[in-house]
Amino acid sequence: MSQGYSLKSYLNFFQNQLTKVPNCGEKIVALAFISGLQIAQPFYKHLLKHNIAELSELLSQAYPYIQLEETMKASSNHSGKLRVDVGKLKIPCEAPDYTPDRHRGQPAYKK
Repeated sequence: MSQGYSLKSYLNFFQNQLTKVPNCGEKIVALAFISGLQIAQPFYKHLLKHNIAELSELLSQAYPYIQLEETMKASSNHSGKLRVDVGKLKIPCEAPDYTPDRHRGQPAYKK
């Protein structure tokens, strides 16, 4: 995908091109999609980290990242500061590497 294109526009472009290719296996299509993503994109990193290689799973996990891009774009268009309510976005994530200190509300790092 060329620099500056959104995930949503790439997904629409890819699906449009996919209709022109007959009899292509789902894993091949998924790999072709991944290879066209921008490396710096969070969705690209997510797909590699979780070893997602099926188109149906890939498409189901793309929506939260599209929401994130659109929210960030809308926020940057309305003000100089980025205001993203992360609580409303449903992006799969893992637990942090530290345990929160429940007494003070601060992370308790190992010393």
